[in-house]
Amino acid sequence: MKTKTLLIAAAALAVGVISSQAQVYSQNVVGYMNTTIPANGFQIIGSQLIGGSDVNATNGDINATLLTGLVSSPNDPPSSSSNSVVYVWNGSGYAKYFYFNQADATTWQGSPYPAGWYTDAGISANVYLSQGKSAFIQNHSGSPMTVTVVGTVFQGTNVSTINPGYNLVNLQAPVSTNLVVAGYGLPGNLTSSPLDPPDQAHNDTLYAWSGSGYAKFYFFNQADATTWEGTPSPAGFYADNGAPMPSSLYPTASQGFFLYHIGSPVSWTNSFSVQ
Repeated sequence: MKTKTLLIAAAALAVGVISSQAQVYSQNVVGYMNTTIPANGFQIIGSQLIGGSDVNATNGDINATLLTGLVSSPNDPPSSSSNSVVYVWNGSGYAKYFYFNQADATTWQGSPYPAGWYTDAGISANVYLSQGKSAFIQNHSGSPMTVTVVGTVFQGTNVSTINPGYNLVNLQAPVSTNLVVAGYGLPGNLTSSPLDPPDQAHNDTLYAWSGSGYAKFYFFNQADATTWEGTPSPAGFYADNGAPMPSSLYPTASQGFFLYHIGSPVSWTNSFSVQ
């Protein structure tokens, strides 16, 4: 019973070793987040501060929210240079964009262009990371880089959708906590089953980035967890050997993860206020 070991991920991006730190600072409702990405490393950066290119600065446009601390080069093609790279999950694969500061974008394009994210053909990214969404950032250089995201701290109630299949998400509030905690954890109406052993066909599954792959955990509601474990157990994510997801793998502020969802879309209602 429950004898399988943890698996390394499905829907995996071929990536190298990663270590990261995230810090959150806030005064009133304005804040910033620092995430350090090692040389030639990857990190999942989530959208938890509100910003953007629209009038209200809320649309999550990565050309407005992901611009600080990144590495740029005017070399062509950018795929063979040191430009930072963002991988945006579209539900079945990744769209890939390269960062250019204003000077390098102008040199590369041959006419004045703004700082931002571009395809390797020179087309500006049309990507919006709304609250609760995440993307991979690659440090494509030989030195660590610290990416700083500045914006308004999320407050109040926000509702987003968990779609069937793989979702690259993060907690909407800038916290690190149990992923099923009331208030700002994941929705309690995720798909659950008491079957032993659990599998992705019957339980919603979380893939936590561990440094060189993904650790895999299955969602159980309280009733199914109690049946499966044979003793009263709380709702949460569990390894297939019955061990609960360790707090050491809870995502830090701004760090994302994959959630594989079964069935129809579910609403994720999230509340947070600055104390």
